[in-house]
Amino acid sequence: MTQVINSTTIKEIYKKSTDVLVRPIDIKSAYHLTLTIFCVDGLVNSQVFDLTIIKPLTEEGAKRCSTQEALFEYFFKNGGAYHAFASETSDMDKLITCVMSGMVGLIFDDLQKAILFDVRTFDKRSVSEPAEEGVMKGAKDSFIEVLRTNTALIRRRIRSPYLVIEQMYVGKQSRTDVALVYLSNICDMSLVDKIRKQLQSIDIDNIAAASFVEEYLVPPKQTLMPQIMYTQRPDRCCSNLTDGRIAIVVDGIPFVYVLPCQLPMLLQSPEDYAENFIASSAFRLLRYITVLVSLLLPAFYISITTFHNQLLPVQMILSIQEAKAKVPFSSWIEVLGLLFSFEILIEAGLRLPKPVGQAMSIVGGLVVGQAAVSANIISPVVVIVVALTGIAGFTVPNQDLAIALRISRFVLGILAAFAGFFGVMIGIIFICLHLCSLDSFGVAYLTPFVDTHENVLQDTLLRYPIKDFELRPKKIARKNRRKQNTH
Repeated sequence: MTQVINSTTIKEIYKKSTDVLVRPIDIKSAYHLTLTIFCVDGLVNSQVFDLTIIKPLTEEGAKRCSTQEALFEYFFKNGGAYHAFASETSDMDKLITCVMSGMVGLIFDDLQKAILFDVRTFDKRSVSEPAEEGVMKGAKDSFIEVLRTNTALIRRRIRSPYLVIEQMYVGKQSRTDVALVYLSNICDMSLVDKIRKQLQSIDIDNIAAASFVEEYLVPPKQTLMPQIMYTQRPDRCCSNLTDGRIAIVVDGIPFVYVLPCQLPMLLQSPEDYAENFIASSAFRLLRYITVLVSLLLPAFYISITTFHNQLLPVQMILSIQEAKAKVPFSSWIEVLGLLFSFEILIEAGLRLPKPVGQAMSIVGGLVVGQAAVSANIISPVVVIVVALTGIAGFTVPNQDLAIALRISRFVLGILAAFAGFFGVMIGIIFICLHLCSLDSFGVAYLTPFVDTHENVLQDTLLRYPIKDFELRPKKIARKNRRKQNTH
């Protein structure tokens, strides 16, 4: 049962909270009406609050009202308050949630109603250049931690009346604002309903980090592969919205989720659409190659040097054997040990302050690597293999995918140490079967590569000219596929 609005109850709830203001306001008139102001210090713009709410309470229009009902009509319907963004509510839970998010509630106890004024203000960082998805030719703005700023960045780019921004609260205690964003004339509405129900069913106290939303949205499948794409860039988010995908904006998280998500999306970079299509295709193809190098190079080196020496030219194998002649460890221990050291350097660089972390990563890698080679602990060839593997991994645009590759190459390295190329092939077959078994909200993870009914290949391995982007993906935009008419 919905609890009715009552200022006495609110005072009792917040009697120990010094930052919450629950104060009666007397209308100095012949009728002696009393209202209650309910707000949170620090979340309210005090100047706007005084001018748009407090000042109108002292004017003649308010003094002529003989009842709270007349005063409510004057303020809410007749424009007595100098504020455009006002709404009424009779729900105590909604009142408390809105006020705790920065609004001001003007409570009418006799009517068991309140008027909500959106006069929020709080410290926030400015809209700046994305830290992870920077481009040379392109927009320099990125999402920040404030939901309303993020939805405004999307609305600024998509001015269609079909752009829908549904807002809800998630978290029993935190009551975090979450917005579901989609284009109603393009998006599959059954998918929207499914995601809305999933968000509303999240039963947790607090949305403290990104994974608190992710793990409730994706199916409980044991996989390393990211099944939801995130982006810091409003332009990239809007591009996916116009393809028929859905965006989820969470207050306090400086990026936006995009779904359904397929593997080719994770290997696309915003720079691909800022350059000539030939250059973009070349760089994207290079990106696919570096993904394979990052995943397979350590395992291939272990297999060749341990089991399959005959596959290399004689001079090369003699050179490798000479380089590791004084090294007391086998190839797989060298490679996996150095990969492990590489992961330690990455983790340490993330945890330290940024200037110190960058210096430590560079100096630590050079000093430790050179010292290990000089001490005959590892061979120079292994250093080259691991360095190429690490550099190739840094070309992956999506960090979730990069982490999945970093863990997978350890597994393939262990399989190579025990069974050579046979173990590597078993690992590759398992990865392919696993990728084929995944889907994201009813769309195959490897779409369009594994979908015989999908012929939209203009934005996968290669980036075709923009004029060739005539159709949206069939499994995502089911009712409105055509993006442009070029003929």
